[in-house]
Amino acid sequence: KTYHCLCSGAGLGTFASKAVRIAPILVLKSNERAIAQISDLGGEACTSLLVKACYHLEGSHGMMDDSFTFLEVRPITGRTHQIRVHLASLGRPLVSDLLYGSQTFDGTSQWCSRLFLHCSRSFLRDVDGSLCRVEAPMSPDLLSALR
Repeated sequence: KTYHCLCSGAGLGTFASKAVRIAPILVLKSNERAIAQISDLGGEACTSLLVKACYHLEGSHGMMDDSFTFLEVRPITGRTHQIRVHLASLGRPLVSDLLYGSQTFDGTSQWCSRLFLHCSRSFLRDVDGSLCRVEAPMSPDLLSALR
């Protein structure tokens, strides 16, 4: 799977910078809700990151952090909330992430009303075993948040 996301915080590098985040993730479940965290008790987790663009909000007076990075992300393993947990552990939570996000930037709901995470490409096997590539364009609400 390939995802695109927008994370807050200082840049993770310049355009086309690559990184890999390797950190074990432990999933805790309570009352039908799962929350994950970085923990040595968790399962192996690896996420590949590629910087696609960097943004800085103009006229964002009084906000603690107004820098954002648009990423192409590929989870190598498949842990619950893996992308969200790995980016939050780097101090770069996804925009509008109410579970793992930073409370220091409260203006996201004005221009991005939902979690900025989009699965853009996936490979599936059809009934005869052939590999099928499925792509999904980014939704208009997320595209408008990038403008």
